[in-house]
Amino acid sequence: MRKIISVILCIVLCFSLVIPAFAAEDNEHPTIYVTGAQTNDIYSADGEMVSDFDLDLEAVLDEHGKNLLSEFALGMLTDNYKQWASDFHDIVVGIYGNSALDKNGEASNGSHPEKHSSSVDVEEKHADYRIWDYRFWYDWRLSPMQTGNELKAYIDRVLDATGEDKVNLVGRCYGANVIQAYVTLNKDHALKYVSDVSYFASSVSGIDFMSALFSGEIAVEEQALTNFVEYYMENEGIIEDDALALLVFSLVELFNQVKVLGLGTDAIEDVFEDIKGYVLPEVLPSVVGRWPSYWAMVNPELYEKSIEFIFGKNREEYKEFIEKTDYYHYNVQLCAEETILELQEKGINFCIFSKYGFPDMPLYEGATAEGDSYTCIPKQSFGAVASDYGEVLSADYIDSLEDKTYLSPDFKINAATALLPERSWFIKNLHHNEFEVLHNMALEIMRYDLTVDNEKYPQYLYHENAVITPLEGTDADYNKAPASPAQAMIRFLT
Repeated sequence: MRKIISVILCIVLCFSLVIPAFAAEDNEHPTIYVTGAQTNDIYSADGEMVSDFDLDLEAVLDEHGKNLLSEFALGMLTDNYKQWASDFHDIVVGIYGNSALDKNGEASNGSHPEKHSSSVDVEEKHADYRIWDYRFWYDWRLSPMQTGNELKAYIDRVLDATGEDKVNLVGRCYGANVIQAYVTLNKDHALKYVSDVSYFASSVSGIDFMSALFSGEIAVEEQALTNFVEYYMENEGIIEDDALALLVFSLVELFNQVKVLGLGTDAIEDVFEDIKGYVLPEVLPSVVGRWPSYWAMVNPELYEKSIEFIFGKNREEYKEFIEKTDYYHYNVQLCAEETILELQEKGINFCIFSKYGFPDMPLYEGATAEGDSYTCIPKQSFGAVASDYGEVLSADYIDSLEDKTYLSPDFKINAATALLPERSWFIKNLHHNEFEVLHNMALEIMRYDLTVDNEKYPQYLYHENAVITPLEGTDADYNKAPASPAQAMIRFLT
């Protein structure tokens, strides 16, 4: 009996500690979850799945690798990559071509997503709303302008099924672009029927490495490549053989110390400069370049250059497609921050969740930035200042801050410059593809209208083993002294 009483007392005590943090009004609303690109399989008109993005790379290399390698080597000798580019194009189109849209950005071949919210029943529910109750199913290839209007219709259906007067919206990665298109096109509807909006690792402001590919602005920086290789060698086990992994890891470290890696990246850039005109304007328009959704994730400052690089003299041929992407770029993306501030002022609470602790794809100038391996902190957060991956903000910068309220405990981020400092959360050690651990936290923050001042979910958090806790102090991973040339040589020889 004493054990039972003790347990009851512990439970009461726990609730007494939690309730004050959530003393605000309980605004429970159904939540509509908008996932990102490639999260809804695409099928052909005949019912065959055509968007298998879990590619068996080993099988592709076994079949085509030797031929592509010999053609590439010949291209380097003759400075002519046309044959290699042609065969590479045919391989990519053979794998993904059936999921491409037509030159107007429409699915004229009858391809379609596995599920679509217009044809999926909406559950009738009146309490205890969870984040997955109402997932918005859509064709992620299409223009966010079209899917934004489809989201409006789905919101109406959820309100009818629940009898509620408002909904919450959650958009992860490209899902944020869809929501941004909806709230921009339908401000009155959003103000009437939307309570809170949460963005997880938003791509509204663009994705850097994708923008580099679309614009041809490829840059392989020494430190960015080092960060990427060392992280995935050491932490992700990309090479299963331990001895080989250690050899490659130590080679990269050694090369970095003696600046040989810099020479290697220069050579890579020189080769890419030769071949990009053959490959990207041919391959991208045949597959991903015909998905208006991907154009919505091109950085605003590189959009026009990307259109010219990919379509060039074929602008007239892709006229209707470009009109679709232009409309989103000029009417949604360029005014996104202004729209968010306007709607926040008028009553819709925005919550911005950014993730970091991973090196970015080493394909663009500035890829040393801190982020979640897909999107950097400044773009996810709409403007927060962040250090490079593996570094901290400089002492001079920190000393210059009159107000350090928004400075992260690990000295890597200053949220004061974010669009909404009071409503911006940063989770360390959470990869771009990990979202589930954010669900309950986001629901509580929206339900109780929390800002970063609450104790349970302060502005800076740490993820480990599917648990999120407040971030405290610095992390040893970010304060390791770099190896000296002598240490790198010793490790390599050992």
